[in-house]
Amino acid sequence: MTIAHLSEPLRARPPITRLQFVQYLLCQPLYIMITLMVTEALLAALTTWLMIRAGRAVTNNTFMVSDLIWIFVAQSASYLAGALSWYFAERAGFRAFGRYMLQFARDNRSYTRLLSDKQAREEVEPFLTNTTFINIFNFMYEMEDQLKLLLGLIFNSIVLGVEIDAGLPAAYAATFAILMAIQLSVRRRIADIYLENQRQNNRVIAHGYTAWDNVFSGNRYNWRLWLGGFKSKLRDCFRAQVKAIMAREGVSALGGIIGLAIVFSTMTYVVIANAGDTEVLIALAATLPRQIEMTNQVHQLTSGWNDVLALWTRLGGVARSMRPEPDPNFDRRIKFDRLVLREDGRGNICSSVEGAMRLALAKRRGRVLVRGGNGTGKSTLLAALKAEIKNRAYYWPTTDRLAFRFATQANLDEPQVYDDDEDELRSHKSKQAGFSSGERQLRSLEEIVQHTDAAIYLLDEWDANLDASNRAMADALVEQLAHRARVIEISHRDRSDAALS
Repeated sequence: MTIAHLSEPLRARPPITRLQFVQYLLCQPLYIMITLMVTEALLAALTTWLMIRAGRAVTNNTFMVSDLIWIFVAQSASYLAGALSWYFAERAGFRAFGRYMLQFARDNRSYTRLLSDKQAREEVEPFLTNTTFINIFNFMYEMEDQLKLLLGLIFNSIVLGVEIDAGLPAAYAATFAILMAIQLSVRRRIADIYLENQRQNNRVIAHGYTAWDNVFSGNRYNWRLWLGGFKSKLRDCFRAQVKAIMAREGVSALGGIIGLAIVFSTMTYVVIANAGDTEVLIALAATLPRQIEMTNQVHQLTSGWNDVLALWTRLGGVARSMRPEPDPNFDRRIKFDRLVLREDGRGNICSSVEGAMRLALAKRRGRVLVRGGNGTGKSTLLAALKAEIKNRAYYWPTTDRLAFRFATQANLDEPQVYDDDEDELRSHKSKQAGFSSGERQLRSLEEIVQHTDAAIYLLDEWDANLDASNRAMADALVEQLAHRARVIEISHRDRSDAALS
């Protein structure tokens, strides 16, 4: 092994665009979903045509029960196709989320420096844990709703135009154009209202994160302060929510009224122009419920694009978070003048990460202890070494949330909240059902020894929370690793040694 072999520079990472992200949705289930939606719209248009034919049959006294049966069958088949399309929409959504997670893993496996970057974690982790999942499915649902409305309007308009009057599809097209123009003219104002509503919602949600502490502490003083802040944020959120709802519903109501006015004016013209044609008038009356529904769908389609655009904007946040950049000053935080890398009783001073790597790679086996006071950058050095050595090294950080088999089998791999305070962290870990923090340390080390085969092991405070007997057992496990690989370690004995020096 050589430094040149292990420490290859990372390639520049071009940003991922929203279009690239949406391509994760392109798969066979999505194509099946679209096919089913087209089928649903065609069957709904067939129902409209059958209704017109039934109306004419009434005029000619040839109406039969079979006409009702065919209408029932066509519309029922349309409903079934629509319901089945949701199944494939879900499959496409889950597949897209799975592809996102795999791509995130491939893109970021070598960026160990991001592990302890609080700002990057706060910005990216919400997208990784739930926001992307929610956004993918919301985007799928919105697109499916909009596509369903659009296809239904197109096919039903064609039937109405061919069977009744060409002015009817023209009326729906004009309604769509006018309502879309209204939406575009007020989009900035609506967007500002939505953003403020989202901001106030976020404030209430964030305040709720501290409810557990302030309730269960039993301190009246802290509870009063928390409740006062909660009430204030709740009032602000209510006002923003009402404003957003009224803006949305106001535009929606206006669109509905304009749509009805245009379509009913056209229908009135058709009635006057065909006053003596009973078949046309019966067909118009038979499809009146469908046309009122279509008018409502037009303004739903135009207003719904606001939600699609809002989700499109949120997907921009997902795309930006796919490839977070580490802090360029990461290595500078290491105080090399106060660090000592001790091996076989000899202290080695390194002035850079490259120097530490040379020492780490100098031998194939053995243990190197990283010594230094609090804040000197011991853990930062291990993270930097992992970032350079990449997959040839196994890295076990202090505040780990690594997946281990024993924890998975005992249902202990639930999400955890970590605090800056190490004592609070260890206290939290020790309270997990079934294992104390010391037992978790030992079991994790046992799995590392049994199931990993790395050239270098980077162990950060592997003996934390261990009493004397358990520490001896853990030390024996680390010694097993040192007999077959290189071990760079930070240990609690560093604290006692540093205190004596």
